Amino acid sequence: MKSIDVQFLDLIPLIEVMWADGKNQEPELNLLYRYTIEHIAQLDRGAGIHTVSVEDANDFLDRFAHRRPPPELLERLRDLVFDRDPNRSDQDAVRRRNETMLDYCLDIAAACVPRYPYGIHERIIREEKEFLKELIQRLALTSNECQDALQSERQSLG
Repeated sequence: MKSIDVQFLDLIPLIEVMWADGKNQEPELNLLYRYTIEHIAQLDRGAGIHTVSVEDANDFLDRFAHRRPPPELLERLRDLVFDRDPNRSDQDAVRRRNETMLDYCLDIAAACVPRYPYGIHERIIREEKEFLKELIQRLALTSNECQDALQSERQSLG
């Protein structure tokens, strides 16, 4: 990992759902690229300056989206994404990020099917469904932790 990679950790859940079927397909990558562009713009808006380069993003995507990393590494990196959320001062931004992240993960899961025709419950494969269920639980838990942290902060301020 490179130090700049911390700026791209929010891409990890999208990368995980993309790799759930063992391959990265063009429609999935296109969604990931779009999210990456939006993510970079959000980072720049939040900082008020240009924070990361397209080259940094491409380097990250080369290592995580174009070549499949070990699932255990992705899982550990995903933990970093959510473990830092309760400490963030802008919990509304965390909530918006989580909603956007989930929307993109759902789109990526539905973007490609393993074969045609597919059965009524096969548009999203079992591995993708399992990951999405885990992600939804984690997002809900993170939201609750963030709400608790925000409430504690408000109480301490008086």
